[in-house]
Amino acid sequence: MSDARDERTLQILFDTTPEIHATDSAGSFVWPLIVKGDGWIDTEPFDEVRLVFSVWHPSGNKVIDLDRAYVELQAAFDPEEDHWTKLAEIEPVVAPYGSGETFDGWIVLPVLGGKTSYALVGSGFEPRTRLQVRASAYFVA
Repeated sequence: MSDARDERTLQILFDTTPEIHATDSAGSFVWPLIVKGDGWIDTEPFDEVRLVFSVWHPSGNKVIDLDRAYVELQAAFDPEEDHWTKLAEIEPVVAPYGSGETFDGWIVLPVLGGKTSYALVGSGFEPRTRLQVRASAYFVA
């Protein structure tokens, strides 16, 4: 995937979720970050990735308990092997008095492989509830 404006940067808007469902057990989810149906990004030319995302309930009458909700970023580095590595836990970005209408997060990390696939993994959301996710990444050489 090379939609780069120049060779030193690449901005990606990951495919949006029509809607996903948390699991029955604890309100957990795994959401692969894909672009035009492809989960693998050619990351070799880049040194750093800046990821921004938002998770929310499509129903306006639900809130996210930001004290319970948890989201981490995972990555895979080999298209031949289905092995995922936890890269980071992401704290929600909220005002100190804010309610949890969305779980918004961002993180800056080094690029660790020539090809990379990313996923958001969450838990602590309401069981059996619908969630939506929007995410983007900015790669810098």
